[in-house]
Amino acid sequence: MKENKRLFEEIYNQTKENTYRYIAAKCYNIDDIDDLYQNTYINVYNALEKRDDPPENAEAFVILIAKRELFKYYGLIKRLSSRFVSPPQAEDDFKEDADTFDLEDTVVSKALLEEVNALLQKKDLTTQKIFFLHYYKGCTLSEIAGSLEISESSVKRRLYGALSQIRRLYGKE
Repeated sequence: MKENKRLFEEIYNQTKENTYRYIAAKCYNIDDIDDLYQNTYINVYNALEKRDDPPENAEAFVILIAKRELFKYYGLIKRLSSRFVSPPQAEDDFKEDADTFDLEDTVVSKALLEEVNALLQKKDLTTQKIFFLHYYKGCTLSEIAGSLEISESSVKRRLYGALSQIRRLYGKE
């Protein structure tokens, strides 16, 4: 048991960044990335529990499990969405320290973020992934290009085009 935990931690530390990028590049909705990532590593741990020896190539082992998780996740979503209507999503609780809370700034900032997010949701999935990987995960443009298997100039064009549209609509802030 203790040996499996140590092995899992080693594999996780070796593969976590590339696995996250892989899942982000292959998912159909950026909101699913964290769930898929977590499910992948749960399945990695479970697979290690069943094995007698460590995998020869940890990266390939984890990516194979991630591929299976993507297939399973989106297959299930497709089957369920054909039968059920999804419930409305609850808004995230917004908490801030009372000393720094400024209602006007908070409302304006939150409203602006929601508008920008709504604009990005209208963009194609590749552009959404580029924004997510660049601004939320801090990936470089060349890393994004490699993950999404598109040219770096295409990544730049999509990113800068969307940023230009946001600036035109919402000002330079």
